[in-house]
Amino acid sequence: MMDAFSKLPPDSILTRRKFLTAAGSAIALASIPLSARIARASKSPPLKFGGPTPNSKFYVTSYSSTPRVDVDSWNFTIKGLVENPSRFSYRDIRKLPSIDQMLTLECISNPPDGTAISNAVWTGVKLRPLLERATVKRGAKFVAMRGADGYHTVLPLDELMREENFLPYLMNGDPLPPEHGYPLRIFIPGKYGMKQPKWITELEFADHEIPGYWETRGWTDTAWRKVNSGFFSPRVEGGLMSFFDKTAQATAPVDIYGWALAGPSGVKRVEVSSDDGATWNNAQLVENNSPYVWTVWKYRFAPESAGTYKIRVRATDGTGRAQPPADPQTGSGMSGQARLALAVTV
Repeated sequence: MMDAFSKLPPDSILTRRKFLTAAGSAIALASIPLSARIARASKSPPLKFGGPTPNSKFYVTSYSSTPRVDVDSWNFTIKGLVENPSRFSYRDIRKLPSIDQMLTLECISNPPDGTAISNAVWTGVKLRPLLERATVKRGAKFVAMRGADGYHTVLPLDELMREENFLPYLMNGDPLPPEHGYPLRIFIPGKYGMKQPKWITELEFADHEIPGYWETRGWTDTAWRKVNSGFFSPRVEGGLMSFFDKTAQATAPVDIYGWALAGPSGVKRVEVSSDDGATWNNAQLVENNSPYVWTVWKYRFAPESAGTYKIRVRATDGTGRAQPPADPQTGSGMSGQARLALAVTV
């Protein structure tokens, strides 16, 4: 096994970041008129299964600690093999035409039914117009993306030029919390988080590949998201007993809700098994509007007898690739079938 897997990207939030989150967001929020904040909040979708994850509960993965960024001196630079090198201040970015887009993020170390996945409504600017203004030179083939924390990764030129890519500065109507990339981050929809640096400061175009941080440690060069799935409800109740008993409780009939997510091809089908994979039935796709937002599925489970059932989920992406029974981590993400032990009373 490669050394990279002894140092997985961190998936837990450091306690000391809670203060940075509150302080940084409050300072940034003070510069936005109250009327504008209220207007944005009124447009937010209602919180439900599959809706926006509250900022305070959004998963956090960073390669290092959260940097302290002085927004007054911060700049976003486009340089290297371009005709017109460009530099944008935070004020420059905020003056550009904005878009609102819901997007689900997932860490490459997220297992089936894992928690390193969240969803939000993001506000920012499209990237491609900025790149067209810079005018990429003919010899450019790769782009190095760098953040204020020292992290860097690389993309082929054609992947950075995709129309879907954008630069968000608001998260669920508020300025990006410090641990989520304030003042600006980059999104490459359909890829794992390792290819979407936070605290973005620089894009450098080159005629050769510049090895990225995780890539040189054995992780995938492409990081396109594999099809994955999990459960929203029912879940194992929290508390001390959850460490000993991993069985969820429900009374039949019960509606089982969950999520499924894939790469740019989206989610085509979700199936549920109540007998540990021996037989399968189609789940209802409640919300499946974008390949870049998790699909919400629902399955009505009405067994005739009480007992503990072994529930599995098998999602299939738009190319026809279905989740296998197991898919251990080898540096390119995990795609095994999600499992849930469900004790049902009738």
